[in-house]
Formats: sequence, C-alpha cells, structure tokens
Amino acid sequence: MVIGHVAAIVFFANASLLVLQLVAGRLLAPFIGSSLETWTAIIGVFLMGIAAGNVWGGRIADRDPSPRRLATLLILGAVSAAWMVLLPLLLQSKPLHTLLPLRLRVPVLAFLECFPSAVALSLITPLVIRLGSGSLATAGRAAGRVFAIGTLGCLVGNYFTGFVLIPEFGIRSITLLTAALLLLLSLSALALPSSQANDTNRCQAQVQMPLLSMPVAYAIVFCCSFGGMALELTASRMFAESLGISLYTWTGIIGVMLAGTAVGNTLGGWLAGRGLPTLFICLAVAASLIIITLIAYVPLTGSRILMPLGLRWKIIAATFLLFFPPMLALGTISPQVIALAVRDFAHVGRTAGAIYAVSTLGAIVGTFATGFTLISTFGMYRTVIIAAGLAGIAALLVYARSQKFWALCWVACIWAIVSVGFYFSSPATTGITLETNYFTIRVQEIPDEPRKRGLRLDSLTHSIVDLDNPQFLFYSHEQVQFAFAAKAHHDHPCRLLVIGGGGYTLPRAVATALTGASVDVVEIDPGVTAVSYSHLALDREWGIRDYALDGRQFISEVATHDSYDVITLDAVNDLSVPGHLLTREFNDSLKKCLAPGGVYLVTVIDNPQRGRLWQATVKTLEQSFAHVQTLTIRRDWTADQLDVQIIYASDTPINASTVGRDVRVAPSIPISDLILSDDYAPVDNLMSGIFRERYK
Repeated sequence: MVIGHVAAIVFFANASLLVLQLVAGRLLAPFIGSSLETWTAIIGVFLMGIAAGNVWGGRIADRDPSPRRLATLLILGAVSAAWMVLLPLLLQSKPLHTLLPLRLRVPVLAFLECFPSAVALSLITPLVIRLGSGSLATAGRAAGRVFAIGTLGCLVGNYFTGFVLIPEFGIRSITLLTAALLLLLSLSALALPSSQANDTNRCQAQVQMPLLSMPVAYAIVFCCSFGGMALELTASRMFAESLGISLYTWTGIIGVMLAGTAVGNTLGGWLAGRGLPTLFICLAVAASLIIITLIAYVPLTGSRILMPLGLRWKIIAATFLLFFPPMLALGTISPQVIALAVRDFAHVGRTAGAIYAVSTLGAIVGTFATGFTLISTFGMYRTVIIAAGLAGIAALLVYARSQKFWALCWVACIWAIVSVGFYFSSPATTGITLETNYFTIRVQEIPDEPRKRGLRLDSLTHSIVDLDNPQFLFYSHEQVQFAFAAKAHHDHPCRLLVIGGGGYTLPRAVATALTGASVDVVEIDPGVTAVSYSHLALDREWGIRDYALDGRQFISEVATHDSYDVITLDAVNDLSVPGHLLTREFNDSLKKCLAPGGVYLVTVIDNPQRGRLWQATVKTLEQSFAHVQTLTIRRDWTADQLDVQIIYASDTPINASTVGRDVRVAPSIPISDLILSDDYAPVDNLMSGIFRERYK
C-alpha cells in the first residue's frame, strides 16, 4: 500500500461526506423548510447511513480487501452524490411529496436524499483499515490513523464548504463537483498496487483472546459517542448567549470538535494495545475534562481574557480552551477498543466496522436525544453534566474488568461531582426561564419599569412587553408594521400574518386595537409561544392564531391565495434571518398569499451602506415586487448605521403620508446585483463583516 495515496483517498472521501451533509439542508429547504426537525433528520439520516455503511463495509473489507473494490465504492459514492441533485429536480417537476404530511415528509425526504451517499462513502473506512493493517498488533494503530485522517477530511470539508464553496458556488454545482471529485478518487484507487503483504491464510492464523467482549466494547463506544455529540450540540447553545449564532460560531465549534477528535484518534492509535488501565485513564480523563469545561465556561466567556481577540479568533480560542481537551480524550477511545476487542486478523475489517457503526449509533441517539429532549428537558448545563456521566459509565465498565482500587476511587469522585452539579444547575440557579430546541429563553425585568418585561432569545432581546398595555410597541420597526396594518384596516378588517412571533408584541397590538382584525402568527419554536402566554400576559381571548411551523412550509401548505393584507417577516435570530426565507422562490410563493394591494414587510438587522445582506434582500425582492423601499420612523436614520431595517415590498407604490405621519421612506443608496435563490443564498457569509463588527 502507498500510505500517502490511501491517506489522500480517505481524506477527500470524508471531506466529500461533510460537504454533502452541509448542502443537503439547502437542497431540501424548499420542500421541508429549515427547522430543527429538518436538520436533526438530515444529521440523523447521515449518521444512520454511516453506521450501516460501516457494518456492510466491514464485511466487504474482510471478503475482498482490494484496490479495485475501493474504486468501485468510490464510484458508488459519486453516483449517490449526483442523486442528491437529481431528487430535488424530480420533486420540482412532480411534487408528489406534498401528498405526505409535513412531519412524515421531513424524515422520508431526508432519507431519500441523504442515506445513499452516507452509506456509499462509509463503506470505505473499514476497507482502508483492513488494507492498512499488517497484523493484529497494528490493527488499532491503523484504525486510529484512518479515523484521524477521515476526521481531518471532515474538518477541512467543513471549513472549505462554509467559507469558500457556499459563498462562491450554487448548491447544485457544489454537489456535482463533489461527485466529480469522487470519480477522480476512484480512478486513483485503481493505481494502487493490488498485491498485499498480508495474505489471507497467514492472517487467519493471527488469533488472540480479546480483553474486551464485543457487548462491553459496544457499550463503551456508544456512551462516548453519545456524550461527544451531546457536548457538540450543547456547545452551540452555550455560545449563543455570549458569542451569538453565526457561520463563525458553528464553523468554530464543528472545526474544533473535529480537530480534537482527529488528534484523539491519532493518540488512541498510538495507545492501542497498551491494556485496560490505559483505556480507563482516557475515559476518566474525558469525564473529568467535561466537568472542568462546565466549571470554566462562565469565567472564561464572561471575563475580559478574550476581549483583545477578533471575533473569529475569540470563537476559536474559547471553543479550543473549553471543548478541545474533552473531545481529544473521547477521540482516543475507539482505536483502543478495536485493539482490545479484535480476536483474529481475518476479521479486523468486520470488528472495526461493527465498533465504528455502534459508535455512530451512539452519535445518532446523542443527536436526537440532545436536540429533542435533553436540552429542552434538563437545560444546557445539565446536558453537559450528563455527557460527563456517560464517560463515567464507560470508565466504570472498564473498571469492572480491571478491578483496580484507584480506578474505583476516581470513578466515585466523578459521579459525586456529577450528582452535585446536576442538583445545583437548576433553572432557578441559572436564571433561565425555558430552554428549548431553538433558544435559551429569558424573561427579564426592565430597570425602573416594574410592569415591563424583556424577552431575550439567546443574545438578542427580541421583544419588550408592557404587561398592562397590549398596544405598547417599543421598537420602531414594530410601529411601522402596525401603521400598515392600521391603514389596511380602514377599508375592511385587516388580515395580518406575522412570521416570527417572539413576544407577540405586534400581534397583540393589532388584535386589541383593530377590532375585527384577523391575526395569524407563525413561530417555529412552540416554547417561545408558551412563554409569551405564561410570562408575558398574552391572552387567548384576543383570538390570535399561532402555528408552530417553519415560515416557508406555512406559506406553501397552509396559507391560501389572496388571504392577507399585510405579511411581516420578523424571524431575526441575532443578526441573521434564515436564508430560505429570503430567496426569490420564497418571495414568489408569498406574493400569491397577498391580497391585491397587499404589503410585505421584511425585517433584517444590517448596515445598508456596508452590509451585504440588506442589499441582496432588496435586490431579490425587486425580482418579485414592483415597488421595494426601506422605511423608517427615525429622523436620524443614516445608511451607515447598524440597525433594524424594515423593507417595504408591494405591487402598489407607497405613499408614506397615507400610512402615518411618522413613517417615511429612507434615502436610496446603491445596491449590489446579488439575487438570493434556493440554489445560492449565502446569508451567513453576507453578514460576516457586520457580525465581526458587532461582537468585536
């Protein structure tokens, strides 16, 4: 085997896997939206495919470990990548998916889109481990090396996709380029020498008594992968409050997690075969480091230690200091477990594939459990503690085999800290009103205003509510929106649709001030709506209809033609708006739901002079509406100022004087030629400069 050649194949195959995972959500967004359920389904299906591919690939590896078979698997990966472009085109031409209810459609389309490529590209790992192992003694080292190179490929694929591919290319082009890369890799695999130094008869003679039974091995890697995935997802929720949510945040978290895993895999391969005590130490260290991460989180992110750094370096530094060490420790486990569980060399591929599959299964369960249950039930701090407890369970399983007294003492200390930490990290201690799958929600008192409350979603104070006055509107953009609703109400009862409910300030003002008005609210997070009713004096007697849906799915499947006089898009999450709600295709669909003369009001947070998202949003709206302008009620409005911008879009020209004496059209400034589409909507990249400016 040519080590560098094989390493390149593993690297690029795994990079392709992550590229396809990142673009899958955008390819499917027009059909299933971009909600937590969407991304959880996509990640879950990819992990399912990885698990299935490793099981099947392990059998292939032991039966036919040849370069020709490797080339065949890479061709299969290229075909499955091309399928990811073909399926959305088929759905556009024949929308049979609309026959399925949305909750069923999300997993079905995610499975059809993602499972083939996940399986095909995961068949490669066990085969390369088998090809790279010369004996039982080197099986764990080969596994660690392959895992490390594959994880490094995922790391580069993550950064390259987020910072280069998505800003520069359309989603379909990226997917087809990935398919082409896999075809080139298949050709290069055919150039590998076919003769192997380890023939089958000699390999079958290499037999040892495993130190770990397969059930115990499975349990250890399952717990570690579950804990690692829980830690990664929870990291995003923790940083949302201190560093916001952006492309930088997600890329920093994923990148550091993958880097820690890659280094851990390498170290684990070097430690493989050194016995149960070494494995126990790695597990106990991992549990201890997770606990230290939780203890250090608030002092580190709340101090001025990282203040001199720019945003990107601040995110990388915080993520590295907090999460790199525990992920490194968790990354050492799988190679060691493979070395301790393998029985004979003839089944190295099968054993490695099975253990890696169970590890992936742990990541699947960890993803779904954390995304749907753990954070919303226990909160982000307790979820981190649970991750430490799982590593402690795995350490206890190893202790049961080694029977070392010092090991028992270490495990006892870990579980004592876990128990105490779980008890004291209650919502009453953290000051969090509710943690959901989308936000950390805090209802905060306003200084010197005892009857007013602020609704804080992660790092953004989304709404200010007066508990005694439902018609109170604190933000200027809400006052502009209300003015248009009131104007429409002059002719007939206003029909208002609000996409992004938050504290329901505009809906409650319209419902109580404009008698007979019809108000529909689409709020993707049912927890936000629940808090508005329980803590912010929202009253069901006002007749506001709320829908817990993605805005795009509501427009395409619930709203009817000519059904609204005013539609507002206020789905701002910190500095960003979900990209699939800003595209030309979405605007065209939404326009059909407006009554003749209806108005669409879009809210973004940007600097019009220097921010590229505002300019792209305006240019895209101009493709669907005859009249597009920026509105304000501020006399001191300037183009070179970061603020909430409200954009008017309609086929009817605006006459600000008929809307309200305080509403005026902002001065025009030159805009870019970028038009956002379902194929090309790099909203995070467009806001990157403003995001750096705000969090510098």
